Amino acid sequence: MADSNDSVQQMQYELMLLSRHQLRPHPGEAPLIERSAFLLLSRLEPVEPMTLKELSHALRLDSSTVHRQLGALLRSGHVEYVRGAAGEVARRVAPTRAGLAALIQTRANNEAGLRGVVGDWPEDTRRQFLALLRKFNQDVETLEDAPWPRRDCLVPGQETQD
Repeated sequence: MADSNDSVQQMQYELMLLSRHQLRPHPGEAPLIERSAFLLLSRLEPVEPMTLKELSHALRLDSSTVHRQLGALLRSGHVEYVRGAAGEVARRVAPTRAGLAALIQTRANNEAGLRGVVGDWPEDTRRQFLALLRKFNQDVETLEDAPWPRRDCLVPGQETQD
C-alpha cells in the first residue's frame, strides 16, 4: 500500500475530484449540451470532417459508443454526414452551424463557471496551473498516441503552438 504522503496517490484523488465537477456559473442550471456531446464537438471543431474510426481513436472510445453519441448529435442537428474524398466508402461527420453555436455557448458557460473559481487567482498562478494542465494532457496524449488539436493560447515560456 502506498504511503498517504505519496504525491501520485494524492494526484489520483484530486483528479477524481476534478472529474466530478461541471463548472457552471449557476450550479442548478442544466448544461446546454452534455459532456459527451461537448467533447465530441470540441474534437470535430478544429479539424476536417472525421470518420467514425478516426473519432473512436481520437476519443479513445469503442466505435459503438461513438456511434451512439453521434446518433444523438445527428438527431439534435448538431452534426451531419458530409462527403469524403472521391471513392471513399466511410462516411465523415462534421459539426453543423447549430452544433458549433451550441458548442460556443456551452464553452462560454463553462468558462464563466471556471472564472468563478479562478477569477481572483493572480494571473501568474492561473498561467502556472494552465501550463501544468497542458503538460499533463500532452503527456497522456503522447502515451496514448492520440494528440488533441489545440487552439492557440498563451502559455508561459511557449512562444508558438506545438
